[in-house]
Amino acid sequence: MESANIGKDPSDLLEEDMVGIEFKSIEEAESFYHIYSKIIGFSVRKNQCRKNQAGIVITQSWCCSNEGFRRTKYIKNPNRVREPRSEIRIGCRAMFRVCYSKITKLWVVKEFRANHNHCMATDMQKFFLRSHRKISAAELEQAKLLKKAGMKTSEIWNLFCHQNSGWDKVGCTKKDLYNSLAAGRRGVDDLDANTTLTIL
Repeated sequence: MESANIGKDPSDLLEEDMVGIEFKSIEEAESFYHIYSKIIGFSVRKNQCRKNQAGIVITQSWCCSNEGFRRTKYIKNPNRVREPRSEIRIGCRAMFRVCYSKITKLWVVKEFRANHNHCMATDMQKFFLRSHRKISAAELEQAKLLKKAGMKTSEIWNLFCHQNSGWDKVGCTKKDLYNSLAAGRRGVDDLDANTTLTIL
């Protein structure tokens, strides 16, 4: 929040506070909105993006994960085997949009909607918000090495909780860790299969 030099409590930010604020890069703008959303208690995702003729991004927006509505074909599928997931897209209009200025060579906030049509996550729930869950490259590499050494994934998770002084400070859930390690194993298995086919 400091990079934007707003000087106001995040929960009190309005459109007039944000429009015109400048960021040095699109990454800085994205980082700001992610930090802001975590403080407030909602998950975000990238929304619309506009590029110039050279294919360079000149406009980018992010929105609340509850923006829009799920397409009917995914809800009323007669061939569905499993029950549809709980609906999270409920038409929330909260969003954040920045545009690149050729004059200042900075990213300028053009639109900011702070109001949501749903409740915010509590402090204990924020940890589970999808856009704020991520296992770091260093921790994933450590997990892979520990896995090769014979440790179970549950034991690795307990170690991470101890290292970070709590499960809520790890940065991801136990399920995320399981998925990340499983994805790594699938990649190795595919590589081994391709190598074997090449030899044959």
